[in-house]
Amino acid sequence: MNKIKLKNRFVSIWFPRLPLETILSKEPLLDSLPLIVSFSGGEKIICTNELAKKLNIHSGMSIKETLILNPHVVSKTVQHSDIKKRLINLFSFIYQFTPLIRLDGYDSLMLDITGCEKFTGKEEDFVDQLKAHFSKINILSVVGIAGTQGAAWAVARFQNNSNKKQPRVSLRKIINDQSRATRIKIPSDRDTQNSKKKSSVFDTTYSINGPIYRSRIIDNDETEKALTALPLEALKIEDTDINQLNLFGIYKVKDLINVDSSSINRRFGSHIIKRVRQVLGKDTELFNKIVWAEKYSFSKDLFLEEITLQGINEFIKALIDKMCNKLEKNKKLIRRCNIRFPPNHNLLIEVNFSNPTQDRKKIELVIIEKLRTIKSLKNVESIILEGVHIEEAKEKQIAINISGEGHTSKYLDKEEKISLLMARIEARLGKNKVELFAQRHSHIPEKTFSLDTFEIKRTMGDQWQKSKFIRPILLYSPDLINDTLYRGNYINQFSWRGKKYQTLYARGPERIASEWWRNSERKNFRLRDYWEVATTCGVRLWIFQEKNKLSENKWFVHGNFC
Repeated sequence: MNKIKLKNRFVSIWFPRLPLETILSKEPLLDSLPLIVSFSGGEKIICTNELAKKLNIHSGMSIKETLILNPHVVSKTVQHSDIKKRLINLFSFIYQFTPLIRLDGYDSLMLDITGCEKFTGKEEDFVDQLKAHFSKINILSVVGIAGTQGAAWAVARFQNNSNKKQPRVSLRKIINDQSRATRIKIPSDRDTQNSKKKSSVFDTTYSINGPIYRSRIIDNDETEKALTALPLEALKIEDTDINQLNLFGIYKVKDLINVDSSSINRRFGSHIIKRVRQVLGKDTELFNKIVWAEKYSFSKDLFLEEITLQGINEFIKALIDKMCNKLEKNKKLIRRCNIRFPPNHNLLIEVNFSNPTQDRKKIELVIIEKLRTIKSLKNVESIILEGVHIEEAKEKQIAINISGEGHTSKYLDKEEKISLLMARIEARLGKNKVELFAQRHSHIPEKTFSLDTFEIKRTMGDQWQKSKFIRPILLYSPDLINDTLYRGNYINQFSWRGKKYQTLYARGPERIASEWWRNSERKNFRLRDYWEVATTCGVRLWIFQEKNKLSENKWFVHGNFC
């Protein structure tokens, strides 16, 4: 494969103390004690404070062994989801420089700033700006900038250790190490001393003022030169592969590059050389960016001794103004929002709008209507207004045949009024409490309609089509008739709902059969003969006779023509 011209620029932002800072943000007094942090359910330490490092406790050590040797050490666990949320919260600041951001493990972010010089400025100034912002929010950060993702990740975590002397790699030594690796060997005192020297050379547990916490920028042309002196850990390969390579005397990136790639592929697999080529820019590495959704959350701290509903309304109106300004700026609409009152986590108001909107008056009216349902506002320290469901704003249709500007169609005005009415109803009754009748196409009377959730577009757009058959105004569930007397094919006298009726005249019959194409309907539905019956008392009823081959036919009242 031909060498790719290195024109891309990537930024790796490493937060080496992020798990520790997450714990200390909730319990700051723990920093005065030796503290170790691990993931919930994990067995290894992922971060320690300075007091724990003085006790030679470092990341990667076993938690159980550490607590046995140092019982007074405080151990805390952190959730993966909490770390991820904290990283994503940093997107709001970084997004102004580049939209290409992805999570790189649990403690770092990777940015693609190719072609973003207009927003980032000089890379040195960009690094200073990032570090200054994170220091304000008490987050330690290390920035590495390079032409590849792997190189940026490496220079952010590892510094140039070329002054440390390492044994040179020779083919003869590799063959000897390989033969010795197949035999079991009891380590002598001399071997343990050599192993300690090797581990001390590549010890990455520096102090907070050490070189590992210094940001670094390398040019695209100097990628290979900058990485050759770094340990194998800088390539971000598995620990098992690093241990196997160390058996053959390969400790640095330079040692790995000098060895024939075919022999490495044969002994360890092709993934190691592939990773080296990606880090050096000879092969491409995928960049899976995260699509970041901008948050619409606004808060207000309360410093009032006595909190009243009127005071809360004024604070919420100010928050609504901020949210509406942001919605208009970004051309967005809000469909659902929440109002929280920390530290009372049980007090939550959910506001739903039947139509997405950015109208201040409508939002204020619905939220204040909802606030009236709150009985008590004690122990409230702040108010948080958060937009939960945000949608894109669509252009409004301008009315046709109306002169002048600013005139919208009557259709849209009527739709907005219905939307406001529904929002106020839902604020009191709750969501999906209003239903409407929708027309269905069927020749069976009770299936010509259904009861669905209210939707404004359906109400405004659909018109109820008139049936070509004569149908009553009121439709009942089929109600059985008692004490019938016949006159020919139809009933002459009958008793219904405790009252006797005398037939004046009858019109019919209209035969309605089952939906024969549906097997379930064909079994349960019997043949019906419908009659329009006018009684002597003035009541006009819609009556049908149900045909039954096995027993006597029965009569039912199904509607009223009034």
